[in-house]
Amino acid sequence: MHSTSDCIYRFFASGGLLLLLCISMLEHHVVNAQVKNTGTSCLSAEFKALAYTVNDVDSREANALAWLSKFGKDNCPATELDAINNNAPLWLGTAYTAKVNQAINGLMNNRKSSSTATPVPTTKSATSTATTKSDTVSTQKRAPTAKKMDEGLATSLPTGLRESEINQCLPNEIATWNDGGKDTKMQNPNMVYVYDHQGAPEGISEEAVFASLKNASVAWDQCGGQNTVILKRDLTSSVTGLKITTLWNDEDKLGTIGLANITKKTLTLSPEAFLNLRKANASRNLLDTLQMVISHEIGHFQGLTSHSRRCVDVLSYYTNASGEKCSIRNNGILPTNMEYRSSLPTACDIQRCRASNGN
Repeated sequence: MHSTSDCIYRFFASGGLLLLLCISMLEHHVVNAQVKNTGTSCLSAEFKALAYTVNDVDSREANALAWLSKFGKDNCPATELDAINNNAPLWLGTAYTAKVNQAINGLMNNRKSSSTATPVPTTKSATSTATTKSDTVSTQKRAPTAKKMDEGLATSLPTGLRESEINQCLPNEIATWNDGGKDTKMQNPNMVYVYDHQGAPEGISEEAVFASLKNASVAWDQCGGQNTVILKRDLTSSVTGLKITTLWNDEDKLGTIGLANITKKTLTLSPEAFLNLRKANASRNLLDTLQMVISHEIGHFQGLTSHSRRCVDVLSYYTNASGEKCSIRNNGILPTNMEYRSSLPTACDIQRCRASNGN
């Protein structure tokens, strides 16, 4: 049995389906379709897609401000504006600046002013749903210039069970398979993922992998550390922090699609596994798979050793070796036609990580 520091965390690919293994645990893994940013109306999904498809921080901030100015003022549905307000810090990462915060707050205040100035017939709106409790955790990511937003903040529950589970961690929801020992502190609060694109499979660009690493690192910053991504060719002696070599290779012939080796400080992706997935299902969006695998493996470097029993958590797997199933809130049934697991850390992933690191 491997010790905690020697544990190697793997995603496996077999028969066209992703499988996850740490020591001996397996799970089925299907992929979501990627949201497209059509930019036609005030939809939170479009705002999220805009944020995730722009890697440059300044451009992401500018695009977010332009989008809010264009779609947010007059006819943005309350539910969509609430979703943007609740999730913008996570979606925008370090581009969630004071300007963006002010723009969103302005839209929220304008909506409140309009609703109080013009009485409307008594009907229940989507914004009259229950708000989050003070003991729940939000997956909001705060930029250094933004205020703390998870203290005493009342936010509407997102529509849909899966989105609710992603964004909020209710009391007693954190549970693991106890397959990797007790969670620990991260090895270093400043980790640098040094990416080498050599050997990547055809169809997956350096820019796409870099963006996925950035998305995951920004999201995991909520744990309390500082994760940085840099290309290998840009690495200099001035870059400080614990270096995590991030690369593509198939030297480990066990069919792994992703592997976090805590001891060797390597995050490895398998080009063969991604090519096999493409052959098995040409319509599969490999970038969605890539984001999920990277987010999962970076979570292990944050100190999370065991895997989650909540199906939606990015640190989860669906079924253990004994055939036990993961859990969904309110005894929900795991869908068979979609990927339920989040592609980024959920509120429970973050709460668990904060606890293990004393934050």
